[in-house]
Amino acid sequence: MLTSTPQPHLGITARLAFLTVIGAGVLCGLPAHESHAGSASPLVGTAVRKVDVTDPQYQMTAFSLEIPANWKFAGTIARTPGCHGNGPAMEFTAQSPDGLTAAVLMPGWAWSWSGDATIQKISQNMKCPGIDIDSAADFLTKIVIPNLRPNAKIVAVLPLKPEGQAALADQLQKQRQQNAAMAQQYGMHPQKLILEGARVQIEYVRDGHPVEEMIGAVIDCTESQMPALFRRPAYTQRTCFSRGETVARAPQGHLEEVTAQLEKGKGAQINPDWQNRVARDQQAAFQNFQAASNKQFQQNLRDNQAQFDQRIAAGKQFQANLQQSTNQAMAADRARQDAIDASAHATALHSLDRQDFTDPNTGKTIEASSQYNHQWISSDGSTLIQTDDHGYDPNGRVYPVTQSWTELVPK
Repeated sequence: MLTSTPQPHLGITARLAFLTVIGAGVLCGLPAHESHAGSASPLVGTAVRKVDVTDPQYQMTAFSLEIPANWKFAGTIARTPGCHGNGPAMEFTAQSPDGLTAAVLMPGWAWSWSGDATIQKISQNMKCPGIDIDSAADFLTKIVIPNLRPNAKIVAVLPLKPEGQAALADQLQKQRQQNAAMAQQYGMHPQKLILEGARVQIEYVRDGHPVEEMIGAVIDCTESQMPALFRRPAYTQRTCFSRGETVARAPQGHLEEVTAQLEKGKGAQINPDWQNRVARDQQAAFQNFQAASNKQFQQNLRDNQAQFDQRIAAGKQFQANLQQSTNQAMAADRARQDAIDASAHATALHSLDRQDFTDPNTGKTIEASSQYNHQWISSDGSTLIQTDDHGYDPNGRVYPVTQSWTELVPK
């Protein structure tokens, strides 16, 4: 069974690739100079210092990077809780003393969407509604910028630079090959994979100074076509996550040269010990998740089978009750009709001075006159002797050789 859950440690490798593709996480080469509005350039000098990004959960350094010597820095490994959390992710802000020039990395964001109305309702009730977004540009313009810079003006929505697009295309091709192999192994249709990036240039006023920012993001989406099961129609299920969001900020008119300097640096250096520990923990968490998912899936199958069996049993009982009710109704109708027929027959017999008698030898009903006290039938059933004589018995008297006689019993 294919799963849309990212493979263990994918978040780490994806974010490292993201820093390479976008370039905004590279800080080596930025100047140790405080920029001011109206200055010729905010980029003067090259003095740098090393800073560490610490993981507060593991109490160890996760990344190291270089920033201009007099810049302010704050960074950590974030683990965002809730339905939009995306695992351990580096986040930091490095900015000039006046805050007008900066490089920022924000942690990734996860979201999902389902075409199934029941799942949509459940997500809504859990305060985590589905989000129908599957492009980096929409993610930036509809989610990131309205929350990060609500008063900013969007100047341009841009694709990644050609080298960034080429890197993502190569990654996507490899992902599709892996996905096709998994689909073939499990006998399922390959999932639809989306891997793309975008940049949005904005401008706004910060502390009275006009500034520009280039905000970038790369998103991964996995879209699956879920089959119709247990009377529920087929539907589309999509999960997405961003590899973080980068921000490059500069005084108005200097954004291009700032981003160019950001791209020249050697980038953040990961601590291998930290990376291995995260990978082990994510692998264990993934396996636990898979085990729990499989257990829940099997329980769902059992529950659905039990419900199905219960419906079948209830249907059979309903049919049995219906048949019993029908039989009782038909029997009552027959009894009423028989009573009506018997009454009519008795009335007819009475009006004709006739009566029904039973032959005790054969059980047959024989109609004869009601004006006689005794009725005798011959053994061949062809002759009836009627008499009021209580002592009369035709046996041995009438056709003694060929016939015997039996007295009929009045009904």
